[in-house]
Amino acid sequence: MSVLFIVNRTAGNGRAGNEWDEFYPKIRTAFPEMRVAFTEYQGHATAIARDSEEDIVVSCGGDGTLNEIVNGIAGKNVKLGIIPLGTGSDFSRTLKIKDIDMAIASILQGKTIKVDVAKVDFPKEGKSRIFMNVLEIGFGAEVMSFVNRHKSLGRLSFLLGVFSVIGKLERFTVEYSYDGRDRADTIEVIVANGRYFGGGMLASPQSMIQDGLLDIHILKPFSRIKTLLNLNKLISGEYISLGLSIEGKSQKFQVFEEGNLVEMDGEVVGRTPISIEILAGYIDLIVPSQ
Repeated sequence: MSVLFIVNRTAGNGRAGNEWDEFYPKIRTAFPEMRVAFTEYQGHATAIARDSEEDIVVSCGGDGTLNEIVNGIAGKNVKLGIIPLGTGSDFSRTLKIKDIDMAIASILQGKTIKVDVAKVDFPKEGKSRIFMNVLEIGFGAEVMSFVNRHKSLGRLSFLLGVFSVIGKLERFTVEYSYDGRDRADTIEVIVANGRYFGGGMLASPQSMIQDGLLDIHILKPFSRIKTLLNLNKLISGEYISLGLSIEGKSQKFQVFEEGNLVEMDGEVVGRTPISIEILAGYIDLIVPSQ
């Protein structure tokens, strides 16, 4: 089968490019007839994937690269593979892809499962977009906005982003619907398909990528100090069992308020209002055989 590797060398503040160079001989040996395409600008991976004719498209980068590729292959009869490069790649943690050798072996073996994605409509902006992993509204989206503006700082940008956003943190009221229309005060809304975000934080421990459901977590608001003190509970996923969030599962989720920042799979993509719908079994994803 023909294979296209889409490589984002800038992922992880350039770390992905260094890792690609390191792993390239091993990858070329395993796939001597492969085609490689390097992204040159934001959104380029979507265009490359959309125009591709290969049977397998492999994402080589982080979650943002994967997101672009999924939006490019939407509706196409292709298999999706992942070689996680850079510092993020949270979706690959859900798949338990441990290293480059496992990633290569998985693509060679070609075992696939049909996995869910989520389609997000932005009615005010007249656009829609797919995500595979996690969408955030509020606190996390503001942090990722900071991170994306300060990528030169590497992993430090996330920590600085947290402190920067907490310093001006304001609760907001979210009007939402999934099992009837309701309202809640919050600092953060998480809608998850995968389990991890933010470079290994266990955002949604019970999420399953084949259950046809969105996992919805609406965090209860706290003071700035208490939010900072509870960050470790978000990192570990304990916030759920401790009752620090409103929990739900649904095939659809709507947010009606206007103006709150939205990020998905590590990239800021717009503002509310939004409407989210799960697309069950939408992607043929190559996964490790064990």
